[in-house]
Amino acid sequence: MPVSLRSRLPRATPDDLLRMVYRAASGNLPSRGIGRFADLPLPRPVLDAMVASYCRVCGISLGEAEVPAGGFPTFDAFFTRRLKPGARVVDASADVIASPSDGRVQSVGRVERGMVVQAKGRDYELCDLLGDRELALGLEGGPFLTIYLSPRDYHRVHFPCDGEVAGSRYSPGRLYTVAPRATRVVPRLFAQNERITTIAGTAFGQVALVMVGATGVGRISVSYCDLRTNVGRRSECRDISPPVPFRKGDELGTFHLGSTVVLVLEPGPWSFRVGVGDVLRMGQPVLVRG
Repeated sequence: MPVSLRSRLPRATPDDLLRMVYRAASGNLPSRGIGRFADLPLPRPVLDAMVASYCRVCGISLGEAEVPAGGFPTFDAFFTRRLKPGARVVDASADVIASPSDGRVQSVGRVERGMVVQAKGRDYELCDLLGDRELALGLEGGPFLTIYLSPRDYHRVHFPCDGEVAGSRYSPGRLYTVAPRATRVVPRLFAQNERITTIAGTAFGQVALVMVGATGVGRISVSYCDLRTNVGRRSECRDISPPVPFRKGDELGTFHLGSTVVLVLEPGPWSFRVGVGDVLRMGQPVLVRG
């Protein structure tokens, strides 16, 4: 009896279907539209209702935020809200790398044979993420840390140690969701998404901090130059001359609707102070040298 064509075709798994859904939602134009809507100065009752609903659904308390007199002028201003002085304590110890953001630890480890961990069972090449093979080779054997910022988190990113910004790498790409389920089923997700890599010279050698875009992220901006994502730019490698000095805890950049941070350092006698699943607050110790 002849075998039917249907029986010879591979069956789609639930993960296959999820990948199709995630890819369908990963285009840049919808996220640009969301970003433009977030910039609109909506009528005060409408905007206040949106902010209140978002806070209620995501469990956000504005008690630690700097709220402008009269309220936030746009939804983006609410989402990128600053914190009141003292809301975060940055560990000032010279041998400590501080968390660059709030969020949850998604992966930790050391770069091995050029590979880093995206999620359990999902590795990808560091040079693909950074867009710089020479930089990736210099970080071989060094520690890495991936932090997922959920919708409820504070979405400004800070420098994890003292140093100076020497360059940046902008990599255009798609905007897959970076929700934990997606990172488990979409190969090389972080290396496919739009992102900015900040390259810094520090007392510990070179440090790379990657801000990864995601579905709904209208823009990523950085503090040390005019670089912005998801505005139609081509890939760009930029040397910052003269280098821009910074202190631990200074603001590095902002997610205009949240995402993921990947931090990678040169090899050394580093000890992790956090593990997968830990909830972080910006400024707390994540790595100690010595």
